[in-house]
Amino acid sequence: MRILPFARVALLSLVMLALAGQALGAYEPTPQQGYYRDLRSNYNNTWYIFNDSNEDGILNPGDTYISQMKNWWTPVSSGSQGLYNDDPNVTSGDLTSAPMNWATYTLPSGDPNANNPNYNYWLPRANNAINFYMSYSQFDNCTWDDPNFKYGSNPTQSAIVRQRHEGRGGWNLGWVIGDSNAELTQTPAGTFNMTVAVHDGGGTFNGGTTVNGQPFGTSISNPQVSMSNDINPVLSLDKTLDYKTRHPAIFDDANGSYTWAVNQLRMTANGYDANDLTTLVNSQELKEVPGFNSGKLDACGHAYLYQDAFTGYFNRVTGATDGGVLAGLSGYNKLSDWSDQQVIRIMIDANSLKSGGITQVNFFDFGDSNAATWGTNTGQQVNPKTISFYADAGGNLFMGDPNGDPNSWVYFSDNIIYIATTNQIPEPATLCLLALGAGLMVLRRRRR
Repeated sequence: MRILPFARVALLSLVMLALAGQALGAYEPTPQQGYYRDLRSNYNNTWYIFNDSNEDGILNPGDTYISQMKNWWTPVSSGSQGLYNDDPNVTSGDLTSAPMNWATYTLPSGDPNANNPNYNYWLPRANNAINFYMSYSQFDNCTWDDPNFKYGSNPTQSAIVRQRHEGRGGWNLGWVIGDSNAELTQTPAGTFNMTVAVHDGGGTFNGGTTVNGQPFGTSISNPQVSMSNDINPVLSLDKTLDYKTRHPAIFDDANGSYTWAVNQLRMTANGYDANDLTTLVNSQELKEVPGFNSGKLDACGHAYLYQDAFTGYFNRVTGATDGGVLAGLSGYNKLSDWSDQQVIRIMIDANSLKSGGITQVNFFDFGDSNAATWGTNTGQQVNPKTISFYADAGGNLFMGDPNGDPNSWVYFSDNIIYIATTNQIPEPATLCLLALGAGLMVLRRRRR
């Protein structure tokens, strides 16, 4: 059984080398073969960024389309791509993360680049910025719904990994705040607070076909935290697996909280009890909270729900990055019904921008990916374009030249940025009529 390459490469060394910045010559990964499922045909998806011009907290006709971007991808899990420090010898301090694509993962063990961190593409970082990305994880999209699919060297390992990943089909949203230095100083550098809410992001869907034209099968999506900086470095380390890696607690959707019932398997296997779970959850700076009703109606008169919600309260230090990853984003859209698509709403606290020294919010467009670009170092997947927004002295986000005339700046209402799955905006009067004939591709929708 292939495991993550932490046994071949010292993870802490990878992170330290990454702090110096992206080296030239990074490569796009090659998909994992064998027991992994092939990449779905739309793994390299397009995402659309909107401004809340209507100033009502939901995405609807009249909001302003800003730009589009394509996601990058990795053969490993979404949490491993976030690359939180998994050194088991580190038991305290504000640890760092440095997202990368793990192009080294599928290289043969004898390949001269198998232990070369510069073969991987590392997400850019900057002291004054929060950098967002959309991504696709081949590992998260394995056939977890198939009881015959096994991962791990014993039944306990298989059950723990299945429980963690079975709802992470689809795509993920990740980010990194600030930059790091080799000294990893622990001098306080303020806080960074934001909330993320997801509309229609979960469900069980037909995943279409693979890049080889074969049926992809079922894709189960349940938006959830797959990586959070600064979780308790001892309690988060899963010692039961063949590879040692840190993981956040699992959110219990049915009860709207982090319960012992859904975390007992993993915690007990590691020798921890319910009090330890409470300590672990309290240490997470990124956590899930109950979804909510926006209080608004969509164009068809239905309540606009954010079924999943997340809070990020990051206590920053000068020597480390902060970050997180949300997995299990279905990418669902009906195309003909503007309100019936997955929408991610990011709301950034203005005081965090003003006091924390964050003056720039970036999104990355990773461009096209296909079989011709896999394993190469020439495509946009290792040379993404940057979409940048800026914060004024009051912590208010705007679009425009930060060195230009402030009268030309266009502001984001309440510092809200939307990521949508389509930019096709029907006329409001036709929305409900179009919606009547759509929805055949959905096997089961989640409404809670």
